[in-house]
Amino acid sequence: MRRPLALLLLALAPLGCVMPNTPTDKLMDAAYDHNTALRFGRMDLAREHVAASARDAWAKRHASWRDRVRVLDLELADVRMKTRDEAEVHVRVEWQRPDEAELRTTELVQKWRNASGWHVATEECASGDTALLDRPADTDTPEGETGSAKDGL
Repeated sequence: MRRPLALLLLALAPLGCVMPNTPTDKLMDAAYDHNTALRFGRMDLAREHVAASARDAWAKRHASWRDRVRVLDLELADVRMKTRDEAEVHVRVEWQRPDEAELRTTELVQKWRNASGWHVATEECASGDTALLDRPADTDTPEGETGSAKDGL
């Protein structure tokens, strides 16, 4: 009797150590995967974490990242759950243009929604150099002028 009970307890022990994934855990995983993909230029992987209704606008806003932006560092600065299915993720991006030595910093605010999985619904510049999310037509503004990137994606 002792041996079967001991085997049963041994088999069930790992299950007691596994915590169920909460919405916050799932958000953190999705935000980390999305932003890591952005950091390393994997737009195909990052795009998977963007809401279907926002993908075209997101792609246009990040098109310049291929040849006009070099991301040097990217970190998740803050994650705030607004409701069970809505959250804000603050991302600090250090970047530069390939033909310049100037280090630029931008803080992005990504609004995430949980609808059968967490996805970025909107993204805007909260502070720093707003040129990071400029639309391609906006990147050719004369020196000293900055385009506004607070239009969402």
